[in-house]
Amino acid sequence: MSTLAMQRAAPSKTHVIAATTLGTALEFYDFSIYSFFAIQIGTLFFSSASPVNQFLLSIGVFGVGFVVRPLGGVIIGAYADRAGRKKAMVLTIMLMALSCALIAFAPTYASVGILAPVIVVTARLIQGFAAGGEFGPGTTLLVEYADDRSRAFFASWNFAATALGLALGALVATLVNASLDKQQVLDWGWRIPFLLGIIAAPVGMLIRRRLEETLSEPSQKAGHGDGALKLALTRHLRLTLLSTFAELGGSVSIYITAFFLPSHAVRVLHLTSTAAVASGVVSALVLFISAPVAGLLADRFSRKRVLVIARVAMLALIYPAFILLGAHPSPLALCVVSGLLALLVTGQIVPVLVMIPELFPKRVRATGIALSYVVSASFFGGFSPFIAAWLIERTGNPLAPAWYVAGACAISLLPLAWLRDRTGEALG
Repeated sequence: MSTLAMQRAAPSKTHVIAATTLGTALEFYDFSIYSFFAIQIGTLFFSSASPVNQFLLSIGVFGVGFVVRPLGGVIIGAYADRAGRKKAMVLTIMLMALSCALIAFAPTYASVGILAPVIVVTARLIQGFAAGGEFGPGTTLLVEYADDRSRAFFASWNFAATALGLALGALVATLVNASLDKQQVLDWGWRIPFLLGIIAAPVGMLIRRRLEETLSEPSQKAGHGDGALKLALTRHLRLTLLSTFAELGGSVSIYITAFFLPSHAVRVLHLTSTAAVASGVVSALVLFISAPVAGLLADRFSRKRVLVIARVAMLALIYPAFILLGAHPSPLALCVVSGLLALLVTGQIVPVLVMIPELFPKRVRATGIALSYVVSASFFGGFSPFIAAWLIERTGNPLAPAWYVAGACAISLLPLAWLRDRTGEALG
């Protein structure tokens, strides 16, 4: 290959960050918009159930997407360790666009009966599989592209991308709810965000076309990725388990903040859908803006220091935040609480996000981070909205979700005692 061709093929660091961020944002836009229309989907696709059960079933289907996230993380993570990070990221964005198309054109229960929820569940399974497979390769690529002094900053952009996707989803949902009346949203307006989500495939392919592969060609030919899953579950099992529980607090916190609070505001606090979704925009924007700042702080002051401070703060403030919302259920209070919790979520997730790939060797890195992240997000984070709604219905206490978040944060502090902090060290 000529020097000119190599120069043409090598994108700048800014392009790498932008391409990864925008592509991941489109995927998580697709994945998140379901939550903003959970009430309408519950009414249309589970119409045979009671109003409360319609909502619980719809939120349950949201959680179903997380059941297959570990499977997607394992399969696509191993694929990324074998064939390359870039190819894995192209595959996930194609699957995400397919799932959006299925939901956008799905007939309702009134039209085709039980087939309607089957289609929605299938689409959520595909979305979960794709979302599970996206995070490992994307984060791995950014970490491997960065130098020793900027890895947390680079890795933070993949989390910022998920927040940008949430912000896009919340913004589109806000515009739909503000532009249409409730009946129009129920009749056809809820389909608009899913139709827009279909464009993720061509746009994602375009912006990721010039990404530089960070998995060396000899490793691909040697088939080192073939044993990635076995290595993660045998030689590196202790690290995989510790990493999974280290992710726990952040996973539960973000899904309560970003996905549960908007629905909670409508059902329990009796706020408007527009106000609830607007709070989702606020929290997502805070996540997006604060992520690279948290990355810079983690590079400067160490991963563990930033992580512990944020996690302890979340543990201490989550219950007062829910008390404030219950006592003053206003759009302003909801936005303030959402923004504050989002800030503490960022401080939890970004440091541990870079700690994990720093500890796994290159030949198993994408699989290791995918396993730890998506298992935590799936089994602890993904079902958090359902568990929180169930706790309120079961106990009659609207503050019950706060105890769930506090418990998750407390448990996830323990693994940090055994995880090494590699701030500033060379990456193997």
